[in-house]
Amino acid sequence: MRRLGIYEKDGVATLDRESLLLSVGGWLGIVQSSLPATIFVLMFAILHNTVVAAVSALSVSIAFVIFQLFSRKPLTQAIAGALGIALSAYLTLRDGGHPADYFVQGFFTNIAYGAALGISILVRWPLIGFLVGLLRSEPVAWRKNKRILRRADLATGLFVALFAGRLMVQLPLYFANQIEALGIARVAMGVPLYALCIWLSWLLLRSSIAHVK
Repeated sequence: MRRLGIYEKDGVATLDRESLLLSVGGWLGIVQSSLPATIFVLMFAILHNTVVAAVSALSVSIAFVIFQLFSRKPLTQAIAGALGIALSAYLTLRDGGHPADYFVQGFFTNIAYGAALGISILVRWPLIGFLVGLLRSEPVAWRKNKRILRRADLATGLFVALFAGRLMVQLPLYFANQIEALGIARVAMGVPLYALCIWLSWLLLRSSIAHVK
Protein backbone atom coordinates (compact mmCIF):
# COMPACT_ATOMS: atom_id res chain seq x y z
CA MET A 1 0.00 0.00 0.00
CA ARG A 2 3.06 2.22 -0.12
CA ARG A 3 1.86 4.10 -3.21
CA LEU A 4 -1.32 5.11 -1.38
CA GLY A 5 0.48 6.06 1.82
CA ILE A 6 -1.37 3.48 3.91
CA TYR A 7 0.48 1.50 6.58
CA GLU A 8 -0.52 -0.87 9.34
CA LYS A 9 0.04 0.00 13.00
CA ASP A 10 -1.28 -2.29 15.75
CA GLY A 11 -3.69 -3.89 13.29
CA VAL A 12 -5.09 -0.55 12.19
CA ALA A 13 -4.68 0.88 8.69
CA THR A 14 -3.44 4.45 8.95
CA LEU A 15 -2.53 7.38 6.75
CA ASP A 16 -0.63 10.33 8.19
CA ARG A 17 1.57 13.17 6.96
CA GLU A 18 4.72 11.05 7.00
CA SER A 19 3.19 8.11 5.13
CA LEU A 20 1.56 10.44 2.61
CA LEU A 21 4.96 11.98 1.94
CA LEU A 22 6.45 8.50 1.60
CA SER A 23 3.78 7.57 -0.96
CA VAL A 24 5.13 10.22 -3.35
CA GLY A 25 8.73 9.15 -2.78
CA GLY A 26 9.60 11.51 0.05
CA TRP A 27 11.21 14.88 -0.52
CA LEU A 28 13.82 13.28 -2.77
CA GLY A 29 11.12 11.65 -4.87
CA ILE A 30 9.29 14.95 -5.25
CA VAL A 31 12.47 16.63 -6.45
CA GLN A 32 13.25 13.72 -8.78
CA SER A 33 9.84 13.91 -10.40
CA SER A 34 9.70 17.69 -10.84
CA LEU A 35 13.26 18.99 -11.26
CA PRO A 36 14.10 17.55 -14.73
CA ALA A 37 11.02 19.12 -16.34
CA THR A 38 11.72 22.38 -14.52
CA ILE A 39 15.32 22.38 -15.74
CA PHE A 40 14.20 21.65 -19.30
CA VAL A 41 11.76 24.55 -19.32
CA LEU A 42 14.19 26.98 -17.68
CA MET A 43 17.06 26.16 -20.02
CA PHE A 44 14.83 26.37 -23.07
CA ALA A 45 13.32 29.66 -21.91
CA ILE A 46 16.75 31.18 -21.29
CA LEU A 47 18.76 29.76 -24.21
CA HIS A 48 16.09 28.67 -26.70
CA ASN A 49 18.29 25.65 -27.37
CA THR A 50 16.49 22.32 -27.41
CA VAL A 51 19.66 20.22 -27.25
CA VAL A 52 21.00 22.00 -24.17
CA ALA A 53 17.61 21.86 -22.45
CA ALA A 54 17.10 18.14 -23.10
CA VAL A 55 20.66 17.17 -22.18
CA SER A 56 20.48 19.26 -19.00
CA ALA A 57 17.27 17.54 -17.90
CA LEU A 58 18.72 14.11 -18.68
CA SER A 59 21.93 14.94 -16.82
CA VAL A 60 19.96 15.88 -13.71
CA SER A 61 18.05 12.61 -13.87
CA ILE A 62 21.26 10.59 -14.25
CA ALA A 63 22.74 12.48 -11.30
CA PHE A 64 19.84 11.23 -9.16
CA VAL A 65 20.60 7.64 -10.18
CA ILE A 66 24.26 8.09 -9.22
CA PHE A 67 23.27 9.68 -5.91
CA GLN A 68 20.92 6.79 -5.12
CA LEU A 69 23.64 4.31 -6.03
CA PHE A 70 26.29 5.84 -3.76
CA SER A 71 23.84 6.40 -0.90
CA ARG A 72 22.72 2.77 -1.24
CA LYS A 73 19.08 3.72 -1.54
CA PRO A 74 16.53 1.91 -3.77
CA LEU A 75 17.22 2.64 -7.42
CA THR A 76 13.87 1.66 -8.92
CA GLN A 77 12.27 5.11 -8.90
CA ALA A 78 15.46 6.89 -10.00
CA ILE A 79 16.10 4.47 -12.87
CA ALA A 80 12.46 4.59 -14.02
CA GLY A 81 12.63 8.38 -13.95
CA ALA A 82 15.88 8.42 -15.91
CA LEU A 83 14.45 6.10 -18.57
CA GLY A 84 11.39 8.33 -18.87
CA ILE A 85 13.56 11.44 -19.25
CA ALA A 86 15.76 9.63 -21.78
CA LEU A 87 12.67 8.82 -23.86
CA SER A 88 11.50 12.42 -23.59
CA ALA A 89 14.94 13.64 -24.69
CA TYR A 90 14.88 11.26 -27.65
CA LEU A 91 11.44 12.43 -28.77
CA THR A 92 12.62 16.02 -28.52
CA LEU A 93 15.94 15.59 -30.34
CA ARG A 94 14.93 13.10 -33.04
CA ASP A 95 14.56 14.24 -36.64
CA GLY A 96 11.34 16.19 -36.87
CA GLY A 97 11.12 16.57 -33.10
CA HIS A 98 10.00 19.75 -31.37
CA PRO A 99 10.69 21.12 -27.86
CA ALA A 100 7.12 20.38 -26.80
CA ASP A 101 7.69 16.70 -27.62
CA TYR A 102 9.59 16.47 -24.35
CA PHE A 103 6.18 16.13 -22.67
CA VAL A 104 4.64 13.55 -25.06
CA GLN A 105 5.72 10.55 -22.98
CA GLY A 106 3.77 11.94 -20.04
CA PHE A 107 0.62 12.20 -22.16
CA PHE A 108 0.70 8.50 -23.01
CA THR A 109 1.35 7.62 -19.38
CA ASN A 110 -1.72 9.59 -18.29
CA ILE A 111 -3.81 8.00 -21.05
CA ALA A 112 -2.73 4.48 -20.04
CA TYR A 113 -3.36 4.95 -16.31
CA GLY A 114 -6.60 6.84 -16.85
CA ALA A 115 -7.93 4.25 -19.30
CA ALA A 116 -7.07 1.30 -17.04
CA LEU A 117 -8.73 2.90 -14.02
CA GLY A 118 -11.73 4.07 -16.02
CA ILE A 119 -12.33 0.64 -17.52
CA SER A 120 -12.08 -0.94 -14.07
CA ILE A 121 -14.95 1.30 -12.93
CA LEU A 122 -17.07 0.49 -15.98
CA VAL A 123 -16.73 -3.26 -15.44
CA ARG A 124 -17.51 -2.80 -11.71
CA TRP A 125 -14.05 -3.89 -10.54
CA PRO A 126 -12.56 -0.53 -9.46
CA LEU A 127 -8.83 -0.97 -8.96
CA ILE A 128 -8.73 0.98 -5.70
CA GLY A 129 -11.23 -1.56 -4.38
CA PHE A 130 -8.64 -4.31 -4.77
CA LEU A 131 -6.41 -2.44 -2.34
CA VAL A 132 -9.28 -2.26 0.13
CA GLY A 133 -9.85 -5.98 -0.36
CA LEU A 134 -6.22 -6.79 0.34
CA LEU A 135 -6.29 -4.80 3.57
CA ARG A 136 -9.51 -6.53 4.62
CA SER A 137 -8.17 -9.97 3.58
CA GLU A 138 -11.08 -10.12 1.13
CA PRO A 139 -9.51 -10.14 -2.37
CA VAL A 140 -12.94 -10.61 -4.03
CA ALA A 141 -15.64 -10.59 -1.33
CA TRP A 142 -15.43 -6.80 -0.86
CA ARG A 143 -17.49 -6.36 -4.05
CA LYS A 144 -20.54 -7.80 -2.28
CA ASN A 145 -20.53 -4.79 0.03
CA LYS A 146 -22.32 -2.10 -1.96
CA ARG A 147 -21.04 0.67 0.30
CA ILE A 148 -17.41 -0.31 -0.23
CA LEU A 149 -17.97 -0.82 -3.96
CA ARG A 150 -19.55 2.61 -4.31
CA ARG A 151 -16.76 4.33 -2.41
CA ALA A 152 -14.09 2.39 -4.31
CA ASP A 153 -15.73 3.63 -7.53
CA LEU A 154 -15.51 7.21 -6.27
CA ALA A 155 -11.91 6.85 -5.12
CA THR A 156 -10.86 5.29 -8.41
CA GLY A 157 -12.77 8.03 -10.22
CA LEU A 158 -10.67 10.66 -8.44
CA PHE A 159 -7.56 9.32 -10.13
CA VAL A 160 -9.35 9.05 -13.48
CA ALA A 161 -10.26 12.72 -13.09
CA LEU A 162 -6.64 13.54 -12.24
CA PHE A 163 -5.24 11.90 -15.37
CA ALA A 164 -8.02 13.29 -17.57
CA GLY A 165 -7.56 16.77 -16.10
CA ARG A 166 -3.87 16.72 -16.87
CA LEU A 167 -4.62 15.89 -20.50
CA MET A 168 -7.36 18.51 -20.79
CA VAL A 169 -5.05 21.25 -19.53
CA GLN A 170 -1.74 20.18 -21.04
CA LEU A 171 -2.67 18.93 -24.51
CA PRO A 172 -3.97 22.35 -25.69
CA LEU A 173 -0.72 23.91 -24.43
CA TYR A 174 1.25 21.27 -26.33
CA PHE A 175 -0.56 21.93 -29.61
CA ALA A 176 -0.17 25.67 -29.05
CA ASN A 177 3.57 25.10 -28.51
CA GLN A 178 3.45 26.93 -25.17
CA ILE A 179 6.55 25.28 -23.71
CA GLU A 180 6.88 27.37 -20.54
CA ALA A 181 3.18 27.13 -19.65
CA LEU A 182 3.21 23.40 -20.38
CA GLY A 183 6.18 22.88 -18.09
CA ILE A 184 4.51 24.81 -15.27
CA ALA A 185 1.30 22.80 -15.70
CA ARG A 186 3.26 19.54 -15.74
CA VAL A 187 4.92 20.29 -12.40
CA ALA A 188 1.86 21.85 -10.74
CA MET A 189 -0.41 18.95 -11.74
CA GLY A 190 2.10 16.30 -10.76
CA VAL A 191 2.89 15.41 -7.16
CA PRO A 192 0.59 18.00 -5.49
CA LEU A 193 -2.58 16.74 -7.17
CA TYR A 194 -1.52 13.10 -6.83
CA ALA A 195 -1.09 13.59 -3.08
CA LEU A 196 -4.49 15.34 -2.91
CA CYS A 197 -6.16 12.36 -4.61
CA ILE A 198 -4.54 9.98 -2.13
CA TRP A 199 -5.81 12.04 0.80
CA LEU A 200 -9.34 12.30 -0.60
CA SER A 201 -9.37 8.55 -1.31
CA TRP A 202 -8.37 7.92 2.28
CA LEU A 203 -11.26 10.07 3.52
CA LEU A 204 -13.63 8.02 1.38
CA LEU A 205 -12.32 4.61 2.34
CA ARG A 206 -10.82 4.85 5.81
CA SER A 207 -13.96 3.54 7.52
CA SER A 208 -13.83 0.49 5.26
CA ILE A 209 -10.17 -0.30 5.96
CA ALA A 210 -9.78 1.06 9.48
CA HIS A 211 -9.29 -2.39 10.97
CA VAL A 212 -7.07 -4.82 9.12
CA LYS A 213 -8.23 -8.38 9.56
